[in-house]
Amino acid sequence: MFENILIATDDSQLVKNAIKYTANAFPDANYHVLNVINTSNKSVPITDILMEDLKKASRMAIKDAEDIFNEMGIKKIKKSIGKGIPSEEIVSYSQKHGIDLIVMGTQSKTGTQTHEIGRTCLHVLEHSHVPVLLFDNIVEIKKPKKILHPSSGSKYSMRAGYLAIKLTKYFDGEVEVLITQGGGETERTFKEKDLENLTYLEDLRLETEHAFKKLYEFAKNNDIHYKLKSCSIKPDKDIVEESKKYDLIVGSMGRPGLKYKLRKIYPPFAVGELEREIIVESKDPILFVED
Repeated sequence: MFENILIATDDSQLVKNAIKYTANAFPDANYHVLNVINTSNKSVPITDILMEDLKKASRMAIKDAEDIFNEMGIKKIKKSIGKGIPSEEIVSYSQKHGIDLIVMGTQSKTGTQTHEIGRTCLHVLEHSHVPVLLFDNIVEIKKPKKILHPSSGSKYSMRAGYLAIKLTKYFDGEVEVLITQGGGETERTFKEKDLENLTYLEDLRLETEHAFKKLYEFAKNNDIHYKLKSCSIKPDKDIVEESKKYDLIVGSMGRPGLKYKLRKIYPPFAVGELEREIIVESKDPILFVED
C-alpha cells in the first residue's frame, strides 16, 4: 500500500502506540524513523553538555522505536537523527527520501479549557505533499477495516477519496463517504440508485455530483460497497459523531474557497477550521491527504 513510511518519533507513549498501529497495518513497508533535536529555541543556550544530553535522548528514542519494530517482526528500518526545527526537518526528510506517508502525534496540549494542535503537527500538514497519519490518542492496535471519508466533493478532495477506497480494498473493509456541503437540517443516507442516476442531492453543484459519481464507479470497479451520507448543517459535529463507528478517518486538506488557493503564499491557510476541529475532537487516527 505505502512503500516508504516515515515515523516522526519523540519517544512519547502516543508515538510508540502509533508505531505499533502503523506497523500492524502496513507490515510490508520500508520504515524510516526520525528524531529531531530541536535547536529552534534561541532563549535556551545549547551548551556542549546540553547537546550531548539531547543527542543521548534522541538515540534512546530511536532505539525504543527500533525495539518496537523488531518485536513486531519488522526489520526494514532506516534510523536518522536530525537537528533544527522539527517540522522543517520532517518535511525535508520526506522529500529527500521518497516518503509516501508521514506518521506523527499531534503533540496537542490539554488543559481544563484548551486542546490545541502542536505547531510541529500544523507545520507538517501545511507543507507536506504526502499523506500524514495523525494520532491524538492511544488507540487499539488493529487493522482499520471501517473507514470514514468526509468530503466536500470538490476537485481538491478527489485524491483523498481514491485513497480511502484503495485502503478499504487493502484492508478488505468498508467505507462511508460523508458529504460536508449541501446538507440540510438532518443527515441523509443515499441509495445506490441515487448514485447511479446522479439524483441524490439536488443542491450540490454539477461538478460535485460528478466527483461523487467517479468515486462511486471507482469503488464499484474495486468491489467496494460505497455508502454515501450527507451531513446536517453542523459537519464538524456530524463527522466526530460518525467517526465513533469507524476505525480511521481519511480526509482531504483540499477544499473550495480563496483561502485554500492562497496556501502557497500563506501556508496557515492550508489547514481549515473544519480540519482543525476534527483533529482536536476525534478519537480516531486521521489520515490527511493534500490535493
